[in-house]
Amino acid sequence: MRAFFSFSVIILVLLVTGIASSHERKEIAGLSVVFGGSPEPMLDNEVILLEWRITDLKTEEGVANLQDVSVIVKIDGKEFGPFETQSAFRNAGTYRTRHIFTKSGEGEATLTFKKEGEDMVHTLTLTFRIGSRGDIEIP
Repeated sequence: MRAFFSFSVIILVLLVTGIASSHERKEIAGLSVVFGGSPEPMLDNEVILLEWRITDLKTEEGVANLQDVSVIVKIDGKEFGPFETQSAFRNAGTYRTRHIFTKSGEGEATLTFKKEGEDMVHTLTLTFRIGSRGDIEIP
């Protein structure tokens, strides 16, 4: 019984670690930014939503009133965009862009925005990985 319990705890830790590592977190201008993609895992030749969940560090509330929010995506040293973000209708503080990446690899997404009522432009670069759909396909 102890062996089963120990094994279960190890598996749970591995799963939680894997889930947590798929999202990048940073702080900027009094805001917490959690970045990730959907669906997970992100695969080439699929529709991918790059998502930023932005909350106020003090109140932990979603920040839905950012202005001039845009994203530049960089793959293999080449920049694409800027792309305008869409706000999630039922999830205040969530901003999204939609893409189809045609090959696997590492990328960067640079988010640019202004806080409401401020002139200062904030920029934040986060990384992501697109896996190969071919790695999981079965003929």
